[in-house]
Amino acid sequence: MSDPNESFPAATPHPLVDAKKLMVVPGVFDVLSAKVADAVGFPSAVLTGYGVSAAHLGEPDFGILTQTQVLDVARRVVAATELGLIVDGDTGYGGPVNVQHMVRELVAMGARGIILEDQRWPKRCGHMRGKAVIDAEEHVAKIEAAVEARGDRAFFITARTDALETHGIDEAIRRAKLYKEAGATVLFVEGPRSLEDLRRIGSELPPPLALNLIEGGLTPMPSLEEVVDLGFFSVGFVLSGLYAATKALFDTYTAIRESGSTEGVRDRMTEFEAFNRFIGAEKRYEEDERFKR
Repeated sequence: MSDPNESFPAATPHPLVDAKKLMVVPGVFDVLSAKVADAVGFPSAVLTGYGVSAAHLGEPDFGILTQTQVLDVARRVVAATELGLIVDGDTGYGGPVNVQHMVRELVAMGARGIILEDQRWPKRCGHMRGKAVIDAEEHVAKIEAAVEARGDRAFFITARTDALETHGIDEAIRRAKLYKEAGATVLFVEGPRSLEDLRRIGSELPPPLALNLIEGGLTPMPSLEEVVDLGFFSVGFVLSGLYAATKALFDTYTAIRESGSTEGVRDRMTEFEAFNRFIGAEKRYEEDERFKR
């Protein structure tokens, strides 16, 4: 039988990733995007709440998504791929008890980590206007609750602060240090506006540090070499796949509507046989044959 991934061969990692100096993580938003990330060779991915809200609800990242909906998508991704899945847990969807429920569910399904932010509910995408944050001590309690729920399992707890926009860089750094003391594995200051912000975060906070790079967002997009020099170990391209898929759909549907043909976009499409191989149709055919009487 032919290799189901032969149409989507694994990619050679960037030298910094290959040398284990940097972790580059894509964002996924459904099972299909996760399977592509897995096939390309990423060991880990982030299940982005922004992407899940857009793909499954057609809504912006305004706190409309529920914990149950995120857990449902996460469970499907973990079951269908080998990815070490880090789940955007937003604010934890409540207080410490809600955080503990989410962490226990994620641990049980085999996810590898959670990101918890200190925004006030209803939250917003970290690069959108109108954010507010809870008291630092309230988020400390959520991080402590997550650590307790995790127990001794290998499960990453990423503490994110959105205080840079609301209170400035000094307060964001102060909060991140508190979250590290509370037991966070990784620190993530959302929405740095300049290279100077990035330098301060990288030099003043204990590692490991995470950074999101969003096309058209608030944060500058340095090279991977610069990211390492600035002091970050993990960089997420969390919305790149969502944006690329949206543009591809617009281009394809526009071509069909305007010309009644896909000829102009055919070279950018996967076709029937290749997609069926990738999605595992042959395996299902074989299973079907085994049970025929």
